[in-house]
Amino acid sequence: MAAPVPSNEADRVSALHAMAVLDTPPETDFDDIVRIASEVCGAPISLVTLVDTERQWFKAKVGDLDLDETPREVAFCAHAIMGRDLMVVPDATADARFADNPFVTQDDGIRFYAGAPLLTAEGAALGTLCVVDHSPHRLNLDQMKALRALAKQVTELLELRRLVATDELRPKTEPRSVDLAYLTEARIRELRGIADARNIAITLGLTDSASVHADPAKLSRALDYVIFSALKLAPAGGRVAVRVLGSPAPTIEIGHSGGSIRPEWQVDLAGQREADEPVPHAVADILRAHGASVTDTSALIGSPDVRLQLRFPPH
Repeated sequence: MAAPVPSNEADRVSALHAMAVLDTPPETDFDDIVRIASEVCGAPISLVTLVDTERQWFKAKVGDLDLDETPREVAFCAHAIMGRDLMVVPDATADARFADNPFVTQDDGIRFYAGAPLLTAEGAALGTLCVVDHSPHRLNLDQMKALRALAKQVTELLELRRLVATDELRPKTEPRSVDLAYLTEARIRELRGIADARNIAITLGLTDSASVHADPAKLSRALDYVIFSALKLAPAGGRVAVRVLGSPAPTIEIGHSGGSIRPEWQVDLAGQREADEPVPHAVADILRAHGASVTDTSALIGSPDVRLQLRFPPH
């Protein structure tokens, strides 16, 4: 059964093209998300799909899939973008929409599908983060919560790429006083579903007031990326500890148990070299525009954990 077309199709496609992401090479951040989605959902295949006018293109994929795109008319994701929440198909052979789909009827075809739409702030569904299995499958509540949260991370990555493409990284509006603790707490709330699904304890400690001059939308995106980077590096069953300090300067301290290689955004912000991929460079540029500096304190205190401090100018 062919998927219907969203009522905002023209705006949706325009928003997708504005991301300047179609037909771009693989990027580590997107690859990490499909790996985590496959892990937490217990599904062998996971994809970041972007639904163009006539095709579904894969920005990232994990599993036994040799295709880079498929026609839109046979794409499960073309159905998923019609909704605002997860679309779950426990057994495609028993679903009238997909029972005669060529990807279902072929040998070892698709049986299970779950896709979370990639929604922009304006409500345009660009594609999905989806997981697929060759056997009928169901997700529990924690897995569904994690898939939704991971889809939001994909949308954040796409928005950061858009800022690069449109040269909007640096604040264009007058910065205002922003509560750093509030921004950080909101980011952790968004990420908790992913942490819970991977059995990672993520904690937030607050000391005194910590205000910064900031463009809150851009700084929120950068902080979200930084904290999620720690969450990606921490092993399943590990921990991520975040603290917000107000003195001697507004500071976010992040510690996690695992991963000794410095992430690209940190190398870029520290001035060692520009990140190879657009998203970590965008994050470093946003933080740099806010006067942030980064210090790796792990070696200083002899801790086996990774610990870094992201410090902002005193308000």
